[in-house]
Amino acid sequence: MTKYETTFILEPGLDENRVNEEIERVSQWIRDLGGEVLEVQRWGKRRLAYEINKKRDGIYTLVLHLSPGPVVKEIERRMSLNESYMRVLSVIHVPPELTRAQAEGEAVAADADDRDD
Repeated sequence: MTKYETTFILEPGLDENRVNEEIERVSQWIRDLGGEVLEVQRWGKRRLAYEINKKRDGIYTLVLHLSPGPVVKEIERRMSLNESYMRVLSVIHVPPELTRAQAEGEAVAADADDRDD
């Protein structure tokens, strides 16, 4: 399993109970699909860099999870079907202490190992 960061922006007009429900829904999807939620960071309402659907604000949340690759695609698909989610982005989590050069070097080494098999 791979460690992912999934960040999503919810509609700014949602009340606190609805925000909690949506966050719990995403966490439950991850668990149901075979992943493990490691951390949930609620960043709260923030100003968007540009308007989305004529809205200038959004409620940001980051979920750090261990999941197989297909889980991320399925979670993003489910979010796209719900109008409460304005945007979603999932990326592979790279620890802060791991520099870009180290990450690229390890990826190159892993590719070389795969070719040797």
